[in-house]
Amino acid sequence: MTENSAILTSGMWAGDEDPKRRLGSLGRCMQRLEIKVADREGNSLPIGQQGEIWARGYPIMIGYYGDPEKTKEALTSSGWLRTGDQATMDEDGYLYFVGRQKEMIIRGGINIYPIEVENAITEHPSVAEAQVFSIPDERHGEEVCAWIKLKSDAPSCQTDDITKFLADKLAFFKIPKHIRFVDKFIMTPTGKVQKFKLSESMVNELKEAKK
Repeated sequence: MTENSAILTSGMWAGDEDPKRRLGSLGRCMQRLEIKVADREGNSLPIGQQGEIWARGYPIMIGYYGDPEKTKEALTSSGWLRTGDQATMDEDGYLYFVGRQKEMIIRGGINIYPIEVENAITEHPSVAEAQVFSIPDERHGEEVCAWIKLKSDAPSCQTDDITKFLADKLAFFKIPKHIRFVDKFIMTPTGKVQKFKLSESMVNELKEAKK
């Protein structure tokens, strides 16, 4: 992320450590930096408990140019950057990514992280990539949706194939209600998927289908 202008963690492996552990994590805090998994008030959470990654140290920005309000939201008076990333930390300081706070879907009061659903979808042998996001829903507040790119050599794959595949991997409320198969995603010029535009497109598509 640009707010920290450099990396915060490193996955460098010491010979006496399990390499699978390193590969499954974000790594550990770099030297001369501080990282904690915190609650909304900035209190460090117990080992294994999910919270937001907060970081402090020399690479952290001093603020957003010309935007003091946004700066106040991101930085505390003591220099901690609220990254917006949810994670857990183990007893040796390894961080494990859970998801982005702003992308979290709240369906019927239950928190759903898109990355969990995306990872499950991409386990399907025909799927190359998946993007999961939400649309407004009158009953549940938000509903889970997915855009899916299939592998070029994949056999025919339908919505039912995906939902049946996910039934053994996810709780029912995490399975996307609306699925679209696409050739490409809506992205920024720098190659970042614009999930809010995927959501807008899905909403418009569903409105048209009701006419």
